[in-house]
Amino acid sequence: MDQNKVKSEEPKVLLTQGEDGKLKVITGEQGGKLKTVEPTKENADQFLKVDTNSNFLENFFKKMSAQFNHPSHTGVYAVGVSAVDKIAAFLDKLIRIDHTDKALGPYRLKFDGKVKIHIELTGKFQPLDLNKIDWKESEKLGLSGEKLQDALKAMVYGHKSPGLVDIKPTIDGNEFPMQARLSLEPQKDGSIKLVTHPKQEQPDFDKPFMGVAFSEQDKEQLQKTGHGARVFELEVNGEKIPSVISLDKLTNRLEAVSLSEINIPQTLKNAPLSPEQQQGLKEGKAVWVEGMDKKVKAGEEPQKIDRFVQFNAVNRNFDFKFSDEQRQQHKEQQQTKQAERQEKPLPKARKMDEVWVYSKQGCVQLSKEEFTKLCNKEPIFVEGMQSRPKQPQPDASGAQKVEATDQKGQKYNAWVWIDEDKGKVRHTSKHPDQIRAIEAKQAAKDSQKVTLAGESKTQVAVNNEGKTNEATKHSKEPLKQGQTQPTSKQIEKKEQKQQEQRQSPAAPKKSKGRKM
Repeated sequence: MDQNKVKSEEPKVLLTQGEDGKLKVITGEQGGKLKTVEPTKENADQFLKVDTNSNFLENFFKKMSAQFNHPSHTGVYAVGVSAVDKIAAFLDKLIRIDHTDKALGPYRLKFDGKVKIHIELTGKFQPLDLNKIDWKESEKLGLSGEKLQDALKAMVYGHKSPGLVDIKPTIDGNEFPMQARLSLEPQKDGSIKLVTHPKQEQPDFDKPFMGVAFSEQDKEQLQKTGHGARVFELEVNGEKIPSVISLDKLTNRLEAVSLSEINIPQTLKNAPLSPEQQQGLKEGKAVWVEGMDKKVKAGEEPQKIDRFVQFNAVNRNFDFKFSDEQRQQHKEQQQTKQAERQEKPLPKARKMDEVWVYSKQGCVQLSKEEFTKLCNKEPIFVEGMQSRPKQPQPDASGAQKVEATDQKGQKYNAWVWIDEDKGKVRHTSKHPDQIRAIEAKQAAKDSQKVTLAGESKTQVAVNNEGKTNEATKHSKEPLKQGQTQPTSKQIEKKEQKQQEQRQSPAAPKKSKGRKM
């Protein structure tokens, strides 16, 4: 059996959020509570290793379903034991930004009568399973899970890393530090290979590329637009393969895609494409497309845009470019916006209802967009904040109470949001929806605490505090639990006592004597 296939079927470990909000590895349960440890190789002996199709996992979920099903819980994730530290770092970052991110789909376990891994499809690409990567190869490049956290989100969908990554490949015992883009390449045996695309100082248009020598017009097109804008007959294993070529401006390297791998849709951003437009796009040409939907923010009116569209062989997607007239108009608009920003700097603070919202949070200056969102009562995620000792100030000055997560001056990342119920801006490691769910649950528990029953108040008032009401003022006997007035027997005793007092002769008054 193929070794890579065996590796892809290796036992899994389960990740879930610990009390600090970070992902931890489940080691078991005790007394109905989960036991967890940090996802490090040093703790590997303690990990609970499971087969995701086994009855054990189903029974485990049934037993712990109360913990896994409450609203604030972001889920349980199954990852390969050999790369748990690297994948945990990536998943942890995704969860902190958006715990509903579809890239989490291949790892999320759900209990719906039986346990299974739900793989969510998104668009053209299905997220790649990082469990199938040979992570030992990444260590040879000097790469850690922390370095790959940002890059992996794009890479799991078949794209290259968004930016350059520092790598240190070792050749003959010597390190060669360099920068490169990375990508994940599925192999025929089901495994996934980590591919490097090293940066070079300048593009080399004079050197033949896969058997093709560029004309002066080709060189001009590539330098100006980054695209060859025509079909090239490239040599691959002795065959001529019709392909399009683009320049990766980050690495200064040429990339090619064969025409057989390019799928042009019939509509682009809800704008229908004619057969001529589709053919032009497939041949690498820039095609003018009108009436496409513009991506707008929540609450904004839908808009249509017209752009030049061109297939990019580097990211295997489309570039949307302005016409010369649009470019000049866009430049003027940007200059106007920049002038407005310079004229109207962000206010130091703005009062929203009864809460003062500062444009600087945790010593980090918010952007105009972030400040606007926060003032609109939308949560924002801010990185690199630093807590300061609280200095009491009068409320009139606009002082706000902050829920700091680090009192030792260390930088921290947190959700920043307006808590209207508490009348303050809060910094929390968990999303506000999770915080509200947790606090609602705690409030429900508090409301169930034993309080003095209403029917016992009279009893306590009479017996403990010596108080009386009209019904009890002549009674000398203590009331029982729940009793608010004397019993018939107590009333009979009270009346008998009053009658005895009326029938008994009055005591003679003591003579004071007479002064002589």
